[in-house]
Amino acid sequence: SPPVPSELDDEVDDANLPVGHIWAYLCKLPSCPDYGKSWQLRSNFLLHLQEQDAHRTLATTPAARRAIEIDWRYTTDPYLPPRAAPDFRSREDPDEHVWDYSFKDGNGKVVSGRGTMKQME
Repeated sequence: SPPVPSELDDEVDDANLPVGHIWAYLCKLPSCPDYGKSWQLRSNFLLHLQEQDAHRTLATTPAARRAIEIDWRYTTDPYLPPRAAPDFRSREDPDEHVWDYSFKDGNGKVVSGRGTMKQME
């Protein structure tokens, strides 16, 4: 796998962008207090991943933070008004609600857990 770039390099992937666009970095973790917030500086987003308790179990290494960064970022025009990221679901979206569930499977075994509707499928 390629080396992980410095977390202070805000322009690491800019050569791949369309002219006039920048990367925006969105927090997509519903349990984070900053869920739905976007950062225009990569270094600030990566710092957010390190400082917020909600991210501490997943964003433990530079490589893990790099994977989250790449998965959650999107391109935007910095001169347009802020907009929601593509495929972003607000907390009001029922598919993002976390539920406690318990049911019997086909063999009569009780299955219990916690998750979104998609995770329960």
